[in-house]
Amino acid sequence: MNTYEQARLHIPEKVEHLMEDRRILREDMQQTICHAETTGEKFINPSTGRSLAFMRPGRVTYWVEYSRVGEEYHIHSAYSHRMEMKRGSGV
Repeated sequence: MNTYEQARLHIPEKVEHLMEDRRILREDMQQTICHAETTGEKFINPSTGRSLAFMRPGRVTYWVEYSRVGEEYHIHSAYSHRMEMKRGSGV
């Protein structure tokens, strides 16, 4: 079992439907959250305490909005896109 597979997710039914429509797998979210929690590469909304994590394992970037409650990650939203984000100061 991979480390990310141990991440326990709580996914409301509404979000499960979004995931199905957007073809996002539970494993995609687990990997994205584990990447964010390990590297610290995530955004945190100071007013809600929710985290927004992203990961691009291939041609698709996955985004997951979540909050940690005990040992579980509560998923609030998830989406994906094929846009590439470039870092650096070049114009």
